[in-house]
Amino acid sequence: MGALRGSLTFSRFYVSGDIPDDVPGTTLKRIRANAFQPLSPDEEASEGSGWANIEDPFDTDLDHEKVFYNEYVCLGLRLDRWVVPGPLLKAHLRDAEQALLAKKGLERLGRKAKADLKTMVVRKLRRQLVPSLKSYDVVWNLRTNVLHLYSQSERIATLLDDLFKRTFKVDLVPESPGTAAERVGLDAREARVFAGLEETTLARPEDAR
Repeated sequence: MGALRGSLTFSRFYVSGDIPDDVPGTTLKRIRANAFQPLSPDEEASEGSGWANIEDPFDTDLDHEKVFYNEYVCLGLRLDRWVVPGPLLKAHLRDAEQALLAKKGLERLGRKAKADLKTMVVRKLRRQLVPSLKSYDVVWNLRTNVLHLYSQSERIATLLDDLFKRTFKVDLVPESPGTAAERVGLDAREARVFAGLEETTLARPEDAR
């Protein structure tokens, strides 16, 4: 769920690297360049992602007022995907194969002909469908350089990492005890104590199985 509505489920990252002093003034052009672009039924890609308005994933015409809120950068990571139901694809593929065999007077199709036929059928079905749409809220605090992604999916985090680097030219470091300790800054004694810590789990043995 998101930053503006619903229950809070998020992952935290630290923004690291050569962060511009004036992020709103220097990055809006790159944000717009990486805004979500609609999928085409004729393209090979089965999914696409990009930035959108955090309040409206259908709004990809981003401007300063839609992205920057005081010290926050607020964006939606929109992910669209073609989802063709398996039974529907199987039925249309069977009909298309039978029609092609009859047209050419053949008993069976070769591997390449089957692959080409599947591509044609998938593109035809995509023109009759609407891609599935999901949007994940992303909030970057420019004062603390802590970023919240409102998802705990590793796959979505990987998509965000790629898109964020491409847009802002800086890195995302996942929050962990180690990265948190590094940001706080430990003196020599504290660093030795921290290095000597061992992992443990608070779950009961039966819950850990």
